[in-house]
Amino acid sequence: SNPNLIQQTLKDNEMFNPIDRLAARDIFTMPPLEVCGRMAAIPPEQEQQTINKYTNQCPTVVTYDDPIFLIEGQDPFGRTGNKLLGFLHALEKARKTGKIVGIVIDDSWALPVITTFFMSIQDGDVDEWKHQMEKTFCIKLLTREELPKYTDVVRRSAKDIFIYTGDSDDDLEEYIEFQTYHIRNLFRHYNNGEGVNSEKKKVRDMCISLDEMFGSDRSCLYSVIHSRSFNSRPLERKSGMQQLGRICAKSGCDPIAALDMQPEYVKSILRPLGMLEHPIVIISDGQDLSVAERLLNDPEIAPMLRLVPNRAKWIGGDITLAIMSTTFIGNPASTFSGFIAKSRLALGLENTFMFRARNENGEWDNTCEEQCIFSKRIMRSNA
Repeated sequence: SNPNLIQQTLKDNEMFNPIDRLAARDIFTMPPLEVCGRMAAIPPEQEQQTINKYTNQCPTVVTYDDPIFLIEGQDPFGRTGNKLLGFLHALEKARKTGKIVGIVIDDSWALPVITTFFMSIQDGDVDEWKHQMEKTFCIKLLTREELPKYTDVVRRSAKDIFIYTGDSDDDLEEYIEFQTYHIRNLFRHYNNGEGVNSEKKKVRDMCISLDEMFGSDRSCLYSVIHSRSFNSRPLERKSGMQQLGRICAKSGCDPIAALDMQPEYVKSILRPLGMLEHPIVIISDGQDLSVAERLLNDPEIAPMLRLVPNRAKWIGGDITLAIMSTTFIGNPASTFSGFIAKSRLALGLENTFMFRARNENGEWDNTCEEQCIFSKRIMRSNA
């Protein structure tokens, strides 16, 4: 064998060189996490400990004989929320089975959605982008030509990756720690309108909706309601309603409240927090305007109700606007709402309302704590 060739192969496959690893472990200078000028509430020392833990579990070198859990193909399962959760589920599957996630750069449903919102390619420097992706998420990016060199590759469809989670909460605390760690990794690299995604399309600014609504005021208080209708197709509506019913049967939440978003339901959340005096923004899939119409007809809510102008409206802007809100009201059966709720928990933000029902006195109460959005027992594949 050629020792120089072996050395070059190892060098090409390094995720962390020894200096990187030492820096991650020993230098406690992690800056506070900030998203669109708003601070997260995770102490930097706690974040550093988590980074150290998972950085040191990541192999320094990936060889051709290491087991790879592969994400490939252009056939995704579901929309934006499903794709983002699918990527996070793949990282968890790899962690639990002692594998490394491998992603085929030029043939993958995962990279376009990730890089549309996060981790854009800057100044055309694909090598630096590839290094940052591998280092940040402890993954291996492969070309189609490189793939045959790897001898232990597990392939799964996008649907199988998404529904992997199982239904046991035995390791819930560690699952939450690992998933929230990688959600924060995403938000340390949110797109600001510079660069391109993996398909070479110019990226948009994740902060545009927040900036359009509130300008330079980073301390303003506001609420976001996510209205998810399940109305696009009869089969989707049936599936969505069944999913919501299953979640509510396990969590105790009302099976239609988060779908209908009746004014009294919304006010039961906002009034005790004093948030009826501050802007209320609706984001939706645009398929059912009845929620917005009902809220516009309510004399307490209507004066505060806001919609994002079309010029600033896009999915990435909605995501950030909702995640950084003072109060978020979502639908637990929606993976889009779910990603927002998980991200808020990852950033240490409170006042996320997904699971509510009327108590014996007819008053609305939370039926499950915010961590329930990660519960495999309750959420199943949406966890």
